[in-house]
Amino acid sequence: MIKIILLAVLVIGAATAIGFSSSSSESCEGGRGGGNGGGRPPGGGANGGCGAGWRRLNRPSGGWCVRAFGGYLTQANAEIQCKSHGATLSGLQNMEEARIISNMALSVLNRASGSVWIGAKRTAACTRNGISSQCTATNSFYWTDNSASGIAGFVRAHQQPDNAHGKTQLWAILLSSRTSLRVKHVMWQPGMLDDVACVMNPSDPSPRAVSGYVCGKKSSRR
Repeated sequence: MIKIILLAVLVIGAATAIGFSSSSSESCEGGRGGGNGGGRPPGGGANGGCGAGWRRLNRPSGGWCVRAFGGYLTQANAEIQCKSHGATLSGLQNMEEARIISNMALSVLNRASGSVWIGAKRTAACTRNGISSQCTATNSFYWTDNSASGIAGFVRAHQQPDNAHGKTQLWAILLSSRTSLRVKHVMWQPGMLDDVACVMNPSDPSPRAVSGYVCGKKSSRR
């Protein structure tokens, strides 16, 4: 009789241990899933390796964090401000990035529309040239952020970049607007680029006036 009771106790104890082990295992797996993000974007972290206020973009070169800022600055001062954030003026990988950044900028420009400095510069071969068969809409400029690649981000109006005003337009800006704008008989779409000089008039009344800049830096998670 004693042997039967002891055997029953051993059976019950083993069953309890198995149930407890299974329950603990499921709980730990659930906890690890939550700790790894629970459906967060690839790259880890709540913002894919980008800090608060920055937005992650996925590029062939890896994760890229962008943020738009308002301010009437020269191109050089905009670059200095970006460097103070550990960043640089951002290029554009494609049209989708141009659209995203155009929309981002609207919240910081404090106006219905405007343009922002981006990381693109006229090539040495096209410094003294306007639009031509040698200097086209896609090869007259290059990205300066060491992240963007290709030409898909060079979205321009007809006959741009024209290098007007004495062939001094060596830098690029992006239009931020909710709608298309007609300025000086030219129709400009949101996200389009234009070539400009490095210093702009802060009192420019144009709806395309430069009134901000967009910075970019590598994500801490690829």
